[in-house]
Amino acid sequence: MMSKELITVRGYVASVPRGTDGRQARVAVVQDDVEYRIVPRGAGVDLDDEVSVPVEVTGHLDRGEETLYLTVREYRILEDDSWLEE
Repeated sequence: MMSKELITVRGYVASVPRGTDGRQARVAVVQDDVEYRIVPRGAGVDLDDEVSVPVEVTGHLDRGEETLYLTVREYRILEDDSWLEE
């Protein structure tokens, strides 16, 4: 089994249309127009209630054929969006 890359992503939580994702992701974190679909396990389950909230998530990246998936190990809600200007 190939090890998955551990990454940190800052972005906004966005809804994913139901039924369009084979891994049953309901939300994604979008950073710089890149969508990271959140696998609904572990800490990622809690992000379902945080739509439109700026977050920083750390987890294991899995590259699907056309989709990036993130299994969240931890996350934090960002108090402001000043990080957008970095």
